[in-house]
Amino acid sequence: MDFYIGIAVGITQAFIFSPIDKAIYNSIINNSKLFKRENWIKPFAGASNSIYSRIITSGLYFYLIDYTKNMNVYQSALTVSATTAITLNPLNVIRYKSYYNKISTYDSFISIYRKHGLRFCMIGMETLIMRNFIFNVIYISNKKDNNDLFYNCAVICTASIISSPFHYFINMKYHENEKYLDISKTFLNNFKTSEKKLSYIIRQFAIGHGTIRTVIGLYSGQVMYSTLKQLTH
Repeated sequence: MDFYIGIAVGITQAFIFSPIDKAIYNSIINNSKLFKRENWIKPFAGASNSIYSRIITSGLYFYLIDYTKNMNVYQSALTVSATTAITLNPLNVIRYKSYYNKISTYDSFISIYRKHGLRFCMIGMETLIMRNFIFNVIYISNKKDNNDLFYNCAVICTASIISSPFHYFINMKYHENEKYLDISKTFLNNFKTSEKKLSYIIRQFAIGHGTIRTVIGLYSGQVMYSTLKQLTH
């Protein structure tokens, strides 16, 4: 039952957050402001993939946090992070390609498969696991089970900001699958030539709008999961 509760949460969040996820991703790839018009064209492109991803994410994520609560924090974080990353990474690669090119999930899959074959499933995998692990160590070890609004939101915010550099590398890997060294060089070169260096870092690491989106998404998902679990037990 707990897994199905997670699925219900995932479906709800998919419809709410798909447009903002797409806009945030495009703003990072294009190094542009979030509310630039081009980032919001066809806001539900790739939405079907987003629904599947959210269903799996919420169905697995909150259930696994419950399931691993008797493990130590590092075992729990690694189990949750690796399981969700292995399951979701192929869907993420397809989803973000459809976001950027404003095409359907099917067309995105065909395009990626023709270019990479089944190897596309591994694009960015190691970085996603690392990003998730860092985030989950902070979140699992500090969150309160009573869903304290301000405290838990602060924990999520902190975890999101600390893990944001890895999130940047994930986004760039999904975009063109460049080598990590090349991604780093491009970032540093753009940083050096940027007039507003702090603004550049904040925008590329999606600190701000991306952080708020993570806080709202994770906190609301946890509250929905906990509430539905209480109602059905």
